[in-house]
Amino acid sequence: MTIMSSSTTNEIKVLDLDLLDAVNLCHAALAQDSPQPKSFYINQIMGLLFGYLSTDMRKEVEEYLAEKKYLPPVDIQIAK
Repeated sequence: MTIMSSSTTNEIKVLDLDLLDAVNLCHAALAQDSPQPKSFYINQIMGLLFGYLSTDMRKEVEEYLAEKKYLPPVDIQIAK
């Protein structure tokens, strides 16, 4: 399995068993009868996949979090 980074065109090989584990964890997080909260499964997935990131990609993650790029853009208008 190959995953493409958003900032580069480098390919990263992901072990098929890791990919299967990640997909299974996603399904477990969405299942109504899961014994753990969703955050548990998300943390498991992040731990599994974070190891595949290059140093540059890890810096991109830090920037993404530091700059809160996950939030929608805010249109601030000053009242006159």
